[in-house]
Amino acid sequence: MKTIDKYLLCFGQEPTALKLMPDFQVVFCEYLVGANGVYLWVEQSPVASEKATTRRFIVARPGKSVPDHYEYVDSAVDPFGSTAHHVFQLPVKVAGRNWAIQSAYGQASQVTRS
Repeated sequence: MKTIDKYLLCFGQEPTALKLMPDFQVVFCEYLVGANGVYLWVEQSPVASEKATTRRFIVARPGKSVPDHYEYVDSAVDPFGSTAHHVFQLPVKVAGRNWAIQSAYGQASQVTRS
């Protein structure tokens, strides 16, 4: 059995930590105008806390640097502002470190799952 869960990613220098199942796969990324945020839709087994692992994602704007070892996931475009947001996943082996990037965004928003 699989589900598709929606997660809001924070804007800012700190990565967004998500509890995901080991079999997760990002299936869609979109900027939602009404929510003013970037969302990931993730296919995975139903989340069971004892099996979930923490994965970290960061949102970067064009021209902003991220370390070479970050893995590109997808991009989301604001259809009215013509602004692109690029999502990267931090590697598991360095996911616990504080990898800051220069960002044009202010304070991070709250992570939600629906």
